[in-house]
Amino acid sequence: MALAVLGTGKLAAQTGPAPERTVTSVRFRGNHAIDRLTLEAAIATSASSWTYGVPLLKHLDLGQRRVFDELEFRRDVVRLQILYRQHGFFEARVDTTVTRTAGSVAVRFTIEEGPPVLVDSVAVHGVDGIVDAQRLAARLPLAEGKPFDREQFDASADTVALAIQNRGYPFVAVFRNYSVERATRTATVDYEVVPGPRARVGDIRIDGNRSVSDRTIQRSLAVRRGDRFSQDALYDSQRSLYQTDLFRYVTVGIAPDDSIVDGVDSLVRVQVQLSEGARSRFRAGVGYGTIDCIRSQATFSTANFIGGGLRLDLAGKLSKIGVGSPTDWGLGNNVCSALSGDTLFSRRINFFTSATFTQPAVLGRRSTLTLTTFGERRSEYKAFERDGIGSSLALAFGLGRSSLLTWSYQLTYGSTTADPGVFCVYFDRCQQQAIDILQERHRQAALSLSLIRNTTNSPIEPTSGSVLSLDLSHASPLVGSEPLISYSKEVAEGSWYAPLARGWVLALRLRGGVIQPARSFVGDTSIRYVPPEERFYAGGPASVRGFGRNEMGPLVYVADTVAVDSSTGAVTPVNLRISPVGSYAITLANVELRTPSPLWPSHIRLAAFVDAGELWDETAGALLPSGLKVTPGVGLRVGTPLGPLRLDVAYNDYPRQQGPLYEVIRTSSGAPEQLRLVESNYGGPARGTAFFQRLQVQFSVGEAY
Repeated sequence: MALAVLGTGKLAAQTGPAPERTVTSVRFRGNHAIDRLTLEAAIATSASSWTYGVPLLKHLDLGQRRVFDELEFRRDVVRLQILYRQHGFFEARVDTTVTRTAGSVAVRFTIEEGPPVLVDSVAVHGVDGIVDAQRLAARLPLAEGKPFDREQFDASADTVALAIQNRGYPFVAVFRNYSVERATRTATVDYEVVPGPRARVGDIRIDGNRSVSDRTIQRSLAVRRGDRFSQDALYDSQRSLYQTDLFRYVTVGIAPDDSIVDGVDSLVRVQVQLSEGARSRFRAGVGYGTIDCIRSQATFSTANFIGGGLRLDLAGKLSKIGVGSPTDWGLGNNVCSALSGDTLFSRRINFFTSATFTQPAVLGRRSTLTLTTFGERRSEYKAFERDGIGSSLALAFGLGRSSLLTWSYQLTYGSTTADPGVFCVYFDRCQQQAIDILQERHRQAALSLSLIRNTTNSPIEPTSGSVLSLDLSHASPLVGSEPLISYSKEVAEGSWYAPLARGWVLALRLRGGVIQPARSFVGDTSIRYVPPEERFYAGGPASVRGFGRNEMGPLVYVADTVAVDSSTGAVTPVNLRISPVGSYAITLANVELRTPSPLWPSHIRLAAFVDAGELWDETAGALLPSGLKVTPGVGLRVGTPLGPLRLDVAYNDYPRQQGPLYEVIRTSSGAPEQLRLVESNYGGPARGTAFFQRLQVQFSVGEAY
């Protein structure tokens, strides 16, 4: 068949050059076992980009033209038949339809896949006394009853070899055999294993290190002299060395030129070949965020700081540049207009500075000790502003390849400023004196335990796997806090990603948390107090997208003055501020379908989602929320090197959250003295009733979860 194709091509060439035509489309019909993208990657003929068909973009040289090649097109038929044969479809037939015009060509491949050749049996021989042959065969990618796929056939041989190597046989050889019965459309597969001698690690040779000592490297290895040989242990050693951030190149394997020790084939020599990375690194960047305005950050890292693999990281971040003092350039009126509604907590620039010491392999190769000192000023949109200094100590243990357990202790000294109405919610009386006590600097200490298991295939845009996490923290005088700050906090979260088809992903997230505050006293008032920065908030681009940032939960309304209509009783607040209070319990659920865009699918993706959640006060006796707020929506994602640029539009049919309305009572000099409760269930400014007035637009970088 290949000779016929070549011969036909020569005849076509003898008749004279064919006119040059642009490929406008390449379509497939009848393919079920193999998706379109795989078929497109297997052939030479491809369609011109859609931008080439737009005159303006074509003139700007943004479109890519693909010219039709008659010979390659005919070879594509053979390529597709070979591809189907490799996937077990030996009887697949490919027909073509070509629509030609004076300057263009549209191509269609019509495929009759036919019945596949199915795997009748898979057997592994030569592993008696090493592994259970039947169990090993059941774990292979190539399974009985499935199409005979050559890629899975080869991958299964590698799986067999790795299983034997992990049981101490480094020189194993796996011979693969198969036979196909065309009449019955079945295949019989056999793997013959020659394990070779069983071996232990007799010597470890380290090459390529200059400033990092052999002892530091050995602490990160998963193998020791005398250990039974395991290929997985070599892979784990390579991964651990990369994670120290000391090396730019690492390989760990059997020494290629001197694999056995002293001529004894039961002792193998492991070679660690590496190249050290840059000793010091400096990075800086400037960006923009909806609620950060202009932001910048810089980091300086030095590896092997004083030996032993110790790393020092110095970091600094600034945000609210352009709207916060002393850099108020008036950007809140234009570029950063999203911050114009936050008159309390976006008035000053936010900063974070830290020095972090990281010691890997402190209690074994899977453990890391981290000590951090920091100073910060950070604010949450319309909620609070936090100023403080502190230190934290964390000890992390790797559990397997995908789980991490971290114990940490953090001690801070600082103050939290919030709208007086937020503090007033927690008192029977709303004197400014009591509020000032809560806004003074306090010592806060927390002991935390975090467990996370991550099996996703990508940290930026996962398409399969899951992320499960559990965070527990406790603050009280027992761990060093002032008596005012005493609570326990538990948060559990899970995210799952399931591929449905080529490029289609179903993403699901569930999150729940609860805070249990202890009673403390401010003056003669007993309260349950949790600092605003520790409470739960919801609403925004990463939670329930039908609500603005932090606007889904309890709200408090504070006005400078309140006018009351004597005839109707209607209230009219002047200079009204709306602040989220936060809550002691949260539940969130998100479902999102992510699909490729019909236009430029490699860079643009579409999404349809439904978000649901609620905040409530579980200390009032409600263990579960009375109901959930549900908001559906659609989204657009554009790929960038930093992650997807995300635009979401969600529909919100709920009225604004009700909350207490307070009026500021001032002294004769104009200073605030206390807050007076005007209305317990004030509904705030009315939402619009038109469809487009119910839409909430969210813009951010990175997936929601």
